[in-house]
Amino acid sequence: MYKKVLLCIPPIPDIWGWPTDPHLGIGYLSSFLSMNDIENDVLDMRLGYKTDDLIRRINKFRPDLIGMSIVSYRHDIAYDLIKKIKNSDCKIVIGGAHVSTTGKEALQECPVDFAVKLEGEYTLLELCRGKDPAEIKGLIYRSKTGIIENEDRPFIKDLDELPFPKYEKFELEKYSRRLVSILSSRGCPYQCIYCAVKVCMGREYRVRTPENVVAELKYWYERDYREFDFLDDIPNFYKERIYGICRLIEENELKDLDLKCGNGLRADLVDRDLLKRMFEVGFKKVAFGVESGSDKILRRIKKGEDISVIKKAIQDACEIGYDVFICFMVGHPDETPADFEESIKLALEYPISAVRFFNIVPFPGTELYNWVRDNNYFVKGRNGYLNCVSFFANEPIFATPEFPYKERKKALIRAKKIIGYVGRRAMERKLHRYTFLSKPIASLVYSSLGRKIIFRAMINKTFKRISILILKIFGLNFYMS
Repeated sequence: MYKKVLLCIPPIPDIWGWPTDPHLGIGYLSSFLSMNDIENDVLDMRLGYKTDDLIRRINKFRPDLIGMSIVSYRHDIAYDLIKKIKNSDCKIVIGGAHVSTTGKEALQECPVDFAVKLEGEYTLLELCRGKDPAEIKGLIYRSKTGIIENEDRPFIKDLDELPFPKYEKFELEKYSRRLVSILSSRGCPYQCIYCAVKVCMGREYRVRTPENVVAELKYWYERDYREFDFLDDIPNFYKERIYGICRLIEENELKDLDLKCGNGLRADLVDRDLLKRMFEVGFKKVAFGVESGSDKILRRIKKGEDISVIKKAIQDACEIGYDVFICFMVGHPDETPADFEESIKLALEYPISAVRFFNIVPFPGTELYNWVRDNNYFVKGRNGYLNCVSFFANEPIFATPEFPYKERKKALIRAKKIIGYVGRRAMERKLHRYTFLSKPIASLVYSSLGRKIIFRAMINKTFKRISILILKIFGLNFYMS
């Protein structure tokens, strides 16, 4: 039985800068443990904390169990941290997307006692209450016979039974924005070959009720928060639920909100009326996961959408007044340089606020990963790319006859230039309302030197806060290219 749990978020590479808001997954776990009378504390090491700070917190709080959330990119940082604290008396459990996609390999690579796959709330609770590890679904653990991976735990169907994060154990004043991320649904029923969401959160789509979602908004609204980012993978799967959320926002008189759907709306599930209604209650920024400008590639990756529908959604959102952010991936199966040009063309077609071209990453458990592995298309060993190559890198992870390594490299480099061009163009449009110097200012900000200075400065919490405030005052966005 573990009566005291210290939840830890490992430090991140400097390139990511100071965190804007608290960790959503750890926030859920902390609130859930508190609701079930398990004493817990949180240390977010992204806020500048070092190994010595973690050791001091362990000595002060004296936990029975340390829980750590791990993502695949730079998981070596978390692994090294765990090795340094392993000599303490308490047990260590890890979780997060990296564990869900790699399974028992995480314990083979790292000297922890337990790992939690998929949704962690009930698995962690049963572990803390002293249930036999062999009987805990979703748990991976060490035994005398080796590493045991139990059967998966069924996904939580009624999300309203979980308390939303109140971040009572977090140092909220240290984050660079007064922003709260919202997760109003889990799972995804679609079949996109590249996506690890169904590996981590399942194919069954589960939602929180509008009443539950707006209760969370109201809780933070009463604490003077106005900016919220819905991180659902498909928040608009049920249109009527979104209409219900909009209605309750108005009925509760939650005004002057700055709402966004940062992970993206599904284009074939929105229409102009829904976008207008969302805009009326405070949604200002929406993203669309386009993935490719080619219908051929959309069919190949099983996206389930076509370009005409996607274009209509982007056009409607731009005309209504949203800041629109669209996302592509470079190097899909069967994609050619000509298909990539279709993505570039689409990115330049509308007055969007930002575009992102992601380096496609084959995550274990996805159809894409199996295809790349079976065709021997990897140019890097799996451990190497999972740890060292991110969505934002200019380093292809695999290559195909249709899109060779050198061509992919050129495409990723060109994509960065398009990201900068679109961002500069959007900044010019918005600054034009305030000054005739809009073009030189935007050109300076998005110049090679300007990006380097801002990129390094964003690591500083104070500079990031000031920059975000200035951008907000002028209604601007800045995305690193």
